[in-house]
Amino acid sequence: MRKLEAVRLQLLAVEALRGLRKFMSGKEVLELLEEEGLRITQVDLSRYINGAVLPSPKRSLEMLKLLARVNALGIAVRRALVVDERGVVNVARIAHDTAVLSLAAARAYTELEGVGVDKVLTAAVNGVPLGALAAHVLEAGLCVARQEPDASAGSYIEVRYFAPDPPRYAHLYLPSFALGEGDRVLIVDDLLRSGRTLKALAELASLKRAEVVAVFSLLALGSEWRAAVPETASKVVVGLELDVGERPKI
Repeated sequence: MRKLEAVRLQLLAVEALRGLRKFMSGKEVLELLEEEGLRITQVDLSRYINGAVLPSPKRSLEMLKLLARVNALGIAVRRALVVDERGVVNVARIAHDTAVLSLAAARAYTELEGVGVDKVLTAAVNGVPLGALAAHVLEAGLCVARQEPDASAGSYIEVRYFAPDPPRYAHLYLPSFALGEGDRVLIVDDLLRSGRTLKALAELASLKRAEVVAVFSLLALGSEWRAAVPETASKVVVGLELDVGERPKI
């Protein structure tokens, strides 16, 4: 293992532990690790979280795989999520939470590092933090589709889709240079519900003859969005899945 790769693993593991610690007590974290067969002391956990000591690359990889296996990202999203009395999900609360995003970055690396992602494609604005971190840990390019054309891009590709609330046609624009033919694309969306944005992003990739190989999201409501997942996607990773109208229980 290259030195840089080893350090990346160590930092990912520590940041993930620090993120999880925001939503769980130290005792809960230790119990979660021990239930999955990884025993560390309270002292070691404190040293890791405080940055005094880094776990070995081997232990870091064990931790990352364990946190993916128990869906630590889902635990964090469930505890951070707020659904008001109207059933409206406060998406920004989780999409901009750095602790949640640290766990998401670790999950993206663990689940998607072997997929061979060239570009991460997302839509502005809430998908950008997650997309940027996923691109960083996967060493891929970042492509951001906007609802208005970017005048500085020179040329762009466009898709139109129907948005019912309020009823209108919405557009997504992507600079023409962002994707290339044959690029292997990871679509990142903070929230999956109707699948309209997911489908539009997949259409943008198709226009450039790029291949969608995976989908990654923090939260999914219901199952309607599944119909929009491209057949070429070999991996679909979601932090937390809830039925429509379901309120998260901690």
